Amino acid sequence: MRVGLPDRAYLADLERFLTMIVDDESPDLTFAPKQGLFSLHPLVLCMIAALADNCRTNGGQVKVEGLIANNSTRYLQRMGLFKMMGVETDLPVVEHDPSGRFIPLTRITNNADLTKFVTDFVPLLHATPGEADSVKYVLFELIRNVLEHAGSKDRGAIAAAQVTKSGRLLIGVADSGIGVRKSLSRSHSVTTHQSAITLAFQPGVTGTTAQFGGNETNGGAGLFFMKAMSTLARHHMVMVTGDRLMKLLTQKRVKGGAPAIKSKLEDDRVRWRELSFEFSGTAVGVDITVKETLAFNELLKEIREVYHVNVRKSKRERNKARFS
Repeated sequence: MRVGLPDRAYLADLERFLTMIVDDESPDLTFAPKQGLFSLHPLVLCMIAALADNCRTNGGQVKVEGLIANNSTRYLQRMGLFKMMGVETDLPVVEHDPSGRFIPLTRITNNADLTKFVTDFVPLLHATPGEADSVKYVLFELIRNVLEHAGSKDRGAIAAAQVTKSGRLLIGVADSGIGVRKSLSRSHSVTTHQSAITLAFQPGVTGTTAQFGGNETNGGAGLFFMKAMSTLARHHMVMVTGDRLMKLLTQKRVKGGAPAIKSKLEDDRVRWRELSFEFSGTAVGVDITVKETLAFNELLKEIREVYHVNVRKSKRERNKARFS
């Protein structure tokens, strides 16, 4: 597999990066960064690291081709991409304190790592207590959900985040595990990667049980919660797994106010794309605004109300179908 880089790749135009991943049927992974300057969403780094994980797991070799020193490649070095890929470089980098600016790629293999990641990094964002609660909740739920779908303890998720001057928090997480379709098929009937993604975002659905509403350890609310936050902030969210990209577009405002939170993905403005390669794991990227546009407790109340209404409705529909 060969991986290149475009001039720019954020959630709104992630296709620019995805079209530069070519499955040449080689067991090795060759990463060939663009010779000039480029700008990337942290999700891109996470996906490259996950592809490298998958390559090594399957006995291939990871190499970097045509690497030159400039501000963009030094950014990759500072974010820990080459180290995560298992590749040594001689790029000179001055490691400034990342506090409040970015979070380097971090290996997450269990709940203890996840808790430490959230505890150590979120306070460095210099947010108010309400903002910090939002960020902690989103980070925890985002990474935990992808870990759930990884299905393999030795293929830990990789997470990164960056705060821009506008106050937008860019978050990416990816793994090289079994993917959403295989994860959900243990408890649900799914036949395609697209149907699996759609189901994964439905409130109350989890791969740990066929019961709507989940169980005592997983209520199936994580991806739905993050979709709701992106919807209210009118930002993008994406998921890549198998041969599909799902992109949540900016949602339309309701009579001049905030966009409405929809319980089902098919009711949102979404764009799908079939990939030319197979991404074995799961990758999720989300943008949120670190501002208290709505009190966190009120936000939780609004989202949970939609969640519980949908879970009750789903249970009634299932029982009706079964006993009618």
